[in-house]
Amino acid sequence: MRYSIIVALDNNFALTNNFVENLLLTESLQNDSELVIVSDGCTNIQTIDYLKKLSEKSFPIKIIYNKTKLGYGKSNNIGVEHSQGDILVFLNSDVFPIRNSIHNLVSYLEENRATTGAVQGLLIYPQTNKVQSTGHLFLDLQNAHVYQYSDIHKEVIYKCSERQALTSAFCAIPRDIFIKNGRFNEYYYNAYEGFELTLKINNSGLKCIYYPEAIAYHIGGGTRNSMDISETQQGKYFIQNWGDIISTDIDKYILPQLNEEILSKMYSGVILSHLNGWENILQKLNFSINGYVYRPHSGEANLYNLFPYSFLNFGGNYLFITESINDISKNYNWIKNRNNPNDIVIDLHGNVIKLQEFLI
Repeated sequence: MRYSIIVALDNNFALTNNFVENLLLTESLQNDSELVIVSDGCTNIQTIDYLKKLSEKSFPIKIIYNKTKLGYGKSNNIGVEHSQGDILVFLNSDVFPIRNSIHNLVSYLEENRATTGAVQGLLIYPQTNKVQSTGHLFLDLQNAHVYQYSDIHKEVIYKCSERQALTSAFCAIPRDIFIKNGRFNEYYYNAYEGFELTLKINNSGLKCIYYPEAIAYHIGGGTRNSMDISETQQGKYFIQNWGDIISTDIDKYILPQLNEEILSKMYSGVILSHLNGWENILQKLNFSINGYVYRPHSGEANLYNLFPYSFLNFGGNYLFITESINDISKNYNWIKNRNNPNDIVIDLHGNVIKLQEFLI
């Protein structure tokens, strides 16, 4: 069999129904493909009844029922055991691929099988039509989704390129590579499973590829509502095992967005991020910085609260560093009064944006 779509779910009926019907509408399941659904301890009566009716249809669909909730890694490993496809397409049950996207993902992997071990598509938030994920990057042992919250129309979003690691929310992996690299690590519970596996695949010498010709909408958080162990604890476990292997690569994603106009300016750096290493990154990217102001801040930053009037009326250019462009976006009046077209923002996701773009 060519490929198997593996889905682990424990959703309410509405989300499950929308997910499956969209998938059947956009994906033509033929003799060369199948859908394997693992119900992970689901107790919703409507959902259970719906899955039973699905299994009675003539579609190539398998339903496996976990008696208790086992989590993402174990459930997907079980799904793989019950599948037959040469390529495994992992899909979160709150992900809605557009037509032909799964086909595009599988075809790319087949055509590049000798060098590629995993491929992820472009994930978009359906709520905002902004980027959710184009793979993972690293800075100071912190990982982030590349270009998360970016406008989907930016040229850089549609460049097929390598990543150190991917998200398994919409990801294709050859069966033999999946097994060779140990399957999903079942220590994790609804966090890090696909991230670690694809990092392991990349470390083995095969490429992990972001492929924007495969597009899906990702609600986010709809399929992982519980954890047996905290995400903080899982993060420490991940760093313990991979901290010496991962490398800072955020500059690789910032660089394509820079031009002579941006790099020719002198800036005062305003560090709102808690993370270390930004000064080295900006130096590596050849920014001209005449000094730094440090105001580490979590979440949305109100610039009127953080800085005095003299800061607003400074005649030079600011380069704001944030952990997300969303952290600084809700400062319409401050940005309007500031009225400097050269101020820019760079964030942990590799986004580069002119501050005045938040006025649009």
